[in-house]
Amino acid sequence: MASQSKTPRRGGRPTRAEASRLGEQVRAAALDLFLEHGYEDTSMDAIAQAAGTTKNSLYTRFPTKEALFRSVLAWATTRPDWPVRQPPPPATDDLELALTEIADAATRRGLHPAMIRLEQVAIAHASRYPEIARQAFGTGVWPRREFVADLLRRHAAAGAITADDPEMLAELFLGMVAAPARLASFGIVRNDAERERYVRGAVALFLRSMRL
Repeated sequence: MASQSKTPRRGGRPTRAEASRLGEQVRAAALDLFLEHGYEDTSMDAIAQAAGTTKNSLYTRFPTKEALFRSVLAWATTRPDWPVRQPPPPATDDLELALTEIADAATRRGLHPAMIRLEQVAIAHASRYPEIARQAFGTGVWPRREFVADLLRRHAAAGAITADDPEMLAELFLGMVAAPARLASFGIVRNDAERERYVRGAVALFLRSMRL
């Protein structure tokens, strides 16, 4: 999964680069353990051991397991290479093609088993830690929303569509696209053919709504 090689520690105060590498090691080790065992059954002791550091050092960086999970969640969901490498932004001249590529990338990422499992862990603790659940469902969405909103503004300015509220429309589009991933968190997983059919249908419906 996300494990990275452990960097041997030397005596004395770590350099900034060493501290950064250790932070990456801790998050990678914690992510693997959270995915495998869940939140409750993952201990700080186990994370420290897997990361090749001490419990005291771990608590210096993350005073609670909740704080560490928040950090891991933000780190994992904003990485362009996890759980799959994200493609570059699509060309913006063809609106239908651009929306299709955005939806395709989002559903591939959202339906990856590691992402599904991470969302399941967050959902399981949504009532106890609502901020964690909001982070799980919100992190990474807003940059994509702004890209879609800008895309809609450009094509509305050209007269190709009507988009009076691009931000709201972008959020509605991404919410529609995210539906398969939400269902997957509850065990309802679409295969590739169904996923592609859903993407085409979502894009077609969204475009029709702006071309009336």
